[in-house]
Amino acid sequence: MREKTEAQEPENKRGRPLDPALQRQRKDDLLDAAFELLREKSYRSITIRDIAEKAGMKSAMISYYFGSKEDLFIALIERLGEQQFGRIVEVVSQPDPIRGFIRAAITRIVDCPPLITFIIDEVLSERGRLQDRFIDLMPRRMAMFLPKLMESEQKKGNLRADVDPKWAAFSLVNLIITPFIGGPVRRRAWDMSDELVSSDEWIEHVYRMFMSGCGAAPKCSPQPNPQSNSQP
Repeated sequence: MREKTEAQEPENKRGRPLDPALQRQRKDDLLDAAFELLREKSYRSITIRDIAEKAGMKSAMISYYFGSKEDLFIALIERLGEQQFGRIVEVVSQPDPIRGFIRAAITRIVDCPPLITFIIDEVLSERGRLQDRFIDLMPRRMAMFLPKLMESEQKKGNLRADVDPKWAAFSLVNLIITPFIGGPVRRRAWDMSDELVSSDEWIEHVYRMFMSGCGAAPKCSPQPNPQSNSQP
């Protein structure tokens, strides 16, 4: 009877699979585990063993696939950055892309609270590879995309022509993210819940606030001249 070859052996999740597809799956499993742990712990308190145990693997698999814990979280930022940014830029095809952008951005933030906490507590607090990669993947790409959207809306006559599109874009980003970055102050001092700042009413409020400052004045229909109807 022929002996089983290594390739025929059943896959052991705690070891190194030979199949490239399974290797990609193992990497995804580790990234998923790291993301879930961010719901429970801070980045600094998460250990390589925590991630491996959460994924059902050996700790050595993190070194094998990523090299280090920092590199694993950089890969996590890259994956989430591609997912989040890709969904946001789809708004350009909507009838009102600015309203669509606000809704998409707030929805992405609400759907990903562990990432927001991670970015605020760890990525932005200290200069390093995590911060550099995050800025390249999210803020810098947004700083290229959003001013172009503002310019497009100016050409359509939906935004004031005298507003700098980069300044308008930066102002809109701050209107969106400030309630989430300042979450503890918002909740404890202003008594504004997470549910409120993710609601349709809040999205519409942000839209109106932005458009009241940057939106073009509504075009009025010409009014008939009363004197034109008077009889000589």
